[in-house]
Amino acid sequence: MKRLDQRAYDTPPAPSEQRAIPAPLRYPLLLVPAALGASSIATLLLYFYGVAELGHSVRVLLVPSTAALVVLIVWARRTDRRELYDRIMGGLWAGLFASLAYDIARIPIAHAGIPVFRAISYFGTVFLDQPKPTLASEVIGWAYHLSNGVGFGLMYATLFSRPRWWTAVGWGVFLELSMLYTPYAEVFGYQRTATFFTITMGAHVCYGLGLWAALRSWIKRAPFGAPPATARPRFALVCGLTAVVIGGIAADSHALYAPTNPPSPPKYLGKHLYTTWDSLEPDRLAVMWVFQRFVDPDARFYFVRPFSPTPDRRMFGTAFDTPEAEIRRTGTQSAAEKLIVDRGLDKDPRLALMARLGHVWEITPWAYATDTAVKDLSLRMFAAKGTCGDLAEVPTCAERVLRTLDAWYDEAGARR
Repeated sequence: MKRLDQRAYDTPPAPSEQRAIPAPLRYPLLLVPAALGASSIATLLLYFYGVAELGHSVRVLLVPSTAALVVLIVWARRTDRRELYDRIMGGLWAGLFASLAYDIARIPIAHAGIPVFRAISYFGTVFLDQPKPTLASEVIGWAYHLSNGVGFGLMYATLFSRPRWWTAVGWGVFLELSMLYTPYAEVFGYQRTATFFTITMGAHVCYGLGLWAALRSWIKRAPFGAPPATARPRFALVCGLTAVVIGGIAADSHALYAPTNPPSPPKYLGKHLYTTWDSLEPDRLAVMWVFQRFVDPDARFYFVRPFSPTPDRRMFGTAFDTPEAEIRRTGTQSAAEKLIVDRGLDKDPRLALMARLGHVWEITPWAYATDTAVKDLSLRMFAAKGTCGDLAEVPTCAERVLRTLDAWYDEAGARR
């Protein structure tokens, strides 16, 4: 008897009733797939606001949510919860179709010289923590982009009772307006101009219309929860078509813009991020080490070319040892020397030597030849750094020096 009552509860109402009552209020279980669909964009928002790295939030939030959605689909099918199953599958199918419409509409714009697909490439480079797009990063970036589009489609199908063109277009526009209130444009190097606004809004109108057309086709065969008169579209076929079309768009975009894309944004955007120049001079390395070891142990450094044109010099986090930074060289003190003295760290002989090293390199370079202690420490730093000709190699070179200075400091302390 209990099972019969449960089936009666899950039986969809008449079409007129479906239109009259918002789907989640009438059937609260639909909020579960809606929340799972939101997990993709949630990972991006967590990255934008410095809460978590994109790769980390994808692993701990998006991947488990995707697995939970698969389990929910299987459970809904086996327990004959037809409306739940139809809305999930219809939302996934419509999300794929709408994403195709969204990206196809932007192809002419990309060929007109506007890098509209750059953010998608950056999804992959941020995830893999690499400065330039590669085949692996492009696959990850476009897959993540599709997860956003499919997630939005799933949310629409489960939150709205019936697809209407105006609610679908409104949904697409609402999504983009919401993203414009986030650091999206600044992180990915887009200028907030009238052209940018027109392009992004027009593309999201296409997404909304694609979403509406796909769901209209889905429910044309039968309302959500009712047995369809004819077979609905094969999900595997739609996935295959999407992979082929999106693969072509991705390859075309990569050929057009990958060689000239500015360096990827850093994988972390939180309060412990500091941006500095990529010229690994002894004083810069010294002040980075002192700051990370004694001021902010969680500090992470992002490197840009000195005086490079916008958008290469997008300032992520806090400026560090650059002309506009609070921590920088002055007329009589190097950056490392000033930080050590201001923090009262110069009472430690090891840090006093580090301050002297910075002073010699930046203020009195002629003293280098006669200061044996500074010369020995400098040579140790140069050996650890090695050759770092490419911007992509700079973070690894800097990390080697910082860890070498850790070892030097600990060894010098043990000898005292």
